[in-house]
Amino acid sequence: MNYGFVKVAAAVPHVKVADCKFNVERIESQIAIAEGKGVQIIVFPEMSITGYTCGDLFGQQILLEEAEMGLMQILNNTRQLDIISIVGMPVVVNSTVINAAVVIQKGKVLGVAAKTYLPNYKEFYEQRWFTSALQLTEDTVRLCGQIVPIGANLLFETSDTTFGIEICEDLWATIPPSSSLALQGAEIIFNMSADNEGIGKHHYLCSLISQQSARCIAGYVFSSCGFGESTTDVVFAGNGLIYENGSLLARSKRFCMMWNAYGQNVESTPLLLPAREIQEIKKQSPSQRSLLIAKSLL
Repeated sequence: MNYGFVKVAAAVPHVKVADCKFNVERIESQIAIAEGKGVQIIVFPEMSITGYTCGDLFGQQILLEEAEMGLMQILNNTRQLDIISIVGMPVVVNSTVINAAVVIQKGKVLGVAAKTYLPNYKEFYEQRWFTSALQLTEDTVRLCGQIVPIGANLLFETSDTTFGIEICEDLWATIPPSSSLALQGAEIIFNMSADNEGIGKHHYLCSLISQQSARCIAGYVFSSCGFGESTTDVVFAGNGLIYENGSLLARSKRFCMMWNAYGQNVESTPLLLPAREIQEIKKQSPSQRSLLIAKSLL
């Protein structure tokens, strides 16, 4: 029995920029390890299949094709596993490229969560390569031979919980997508990120996640890029953070360069989240009920 708990993990594998084969091998290894530890849902950093810092290589067809082939390999090699995995990659929709989180289980793509808010200031240039979920005209996409739902507000339901996904900058928006997802019933929010380091930024990030998990009355599982990403413009610490209703439950070691024989971060963070308790708190929250009523009247 799980007694109302869901075991989740934030993984931060070693990457090589634009080396999909290398990155896929590391992802598969972490998925297998997590499955062995009883993890039910694992999330990887933003663009974990290609690496986030590919820059203008995101405009190259060969990288886009290799990313999809890499996803196909993960599907084939994990089809016997029960664990749900959330991996990051560029996904082509018609003539545009989406910054996406792909949810997979047992050899199937369950859905594609698209990034809504694309940072395009200071050291970030995402609008140069990607299209926002707000500009999507399709609600399905063909990926690895499967027709699957795509969008910014997808909910994924298991026998134990309902979860949603937002990507990096989405959390920093005035009204993050996770707010809407929580109102629709999400009890856990997963965030795959490429959050870079700056003076005082880590404390601000932790405060942001804490507040959002509290406002949403939800678990919040955050995985951000780490060792192996390009440091031409930015530095990544490899943050794995898990919050529940405002409280920090687990965190990985920052700037970790400890790798085992399989080349993955020893600090992948598995933890039990009290999904049933979150459900009960939501039911008892007057503000949540009022917001749901207001939304139904819009």
